[in-house]
Amino acid sequence: MNGKPNIAVITGGHSGEYEIAVQSGENIYKQLDKNRFDVCLILMKGNSWSFRTASGEVVEVDKNDFTLPLPQGRIRFDAVFIAIHGTPGENGKLQGYFDMLGIPYVGCKADISALTFNKYLCNTYLKAFQVLMTDSVHLYRHETADTEAIISQLGLPCFVKPCGSGSSVGVTKVKSAKDLQAAIKEAFVYDDEILIERFVPGRELACGVVALDHEPKVIAITEICPKKEFFDYEAKYQAGLSDEITPADIPAEWQRQCEEESVRIYKALGCSGIVRIDYIANEQGLYFIEVNTIPGQTGGSIVPKQLAWRGWDFSELCTKLLDEVLEKK
Repeated sequence: MNGKPNIAVITGGHSGEYEIAVQSGENIYKQLDKNRFDVCLILMKGNSWSFRTASGEVVEVDKNDFTLPLPQGRIRFDAVFIAIHGTPGENGKLQGYFDMLGIPYVGCKADISALTFNKYLCNTYLKAFQVLMTDSVHLYRHETADTEAIISQLGLPCFVKPCGSGSSVGVTKVKSAKDLQAAIKEAFVYDDEILIERFVPGRELACGVVALDHEPKVIAITEICPKKEFFDYEAKYQAGLSDEITPADIPAEWQRQCEEESVRIYKALGCSGIVRIDYIANEQGLYFIEVNTIPGQTGGSIVPKQLAWRGWDFSELCTKLLDEVLEKK
């Protein structure tokens, strides 16, 4: 290439969030400054990690060293922008691969990604920091679910969710005892361990946070108002099924608490890059739901909308994040 840093934007993946990841990856690719970087969009689908040239030729990545063997020369990447929601981009697997190759990447480290992707492990860790969250029951696939005892402990309605999935894939809101076993079975389709959580009434808030110059800053708080039972996969990605209000029209005290708690959680976990932290807020407090270490970054996703409201240029932010990881080389 032309002496500029070689950047790979890797997208796709192996989860139910594949299509959204592709959209996020394409948007990030468009946003990156081609005057500053030579950028290749790498699509991961199954065992294929491929790059499509300007002429339409598909070239497979050499996984031994994450290089592109092009006719005009082998491309070695200086940094990677991971745009994969779910596995293997959000759970630490790709990060560990790049760590072994010594290739820096934008976003959280391998161990932090693995921790935050598993909802049970993340909750267990954050309880040590007195983060408020709802009661839950954790189950492995080999365990027998005592549905009567679970309902006695958590009540109805409750939420059943895979420990390791995003975009509400495999999540069910259970309102009747007769539906709990089916919801558990559905969640186990997507993971070997699940969480069953007590329902908390309130308003759903999503807080975007990014570290610039190693200092976490809140981007904005968005209130999510789904027009379905909850903010499920369809409500997230089908137009008209939810209202996402930025900035959230919430009491000043709620805003202060949400901003401070989000920065505290970001620091406690040792996050990097852009993350989104989700909550349910009511008069009793701010209940932590989950951390998204690679939040949606399509044109219609929450974080890009937050950046637009804040007046932060998405392209400039991506450049800044890449510059910071390139400095580590």
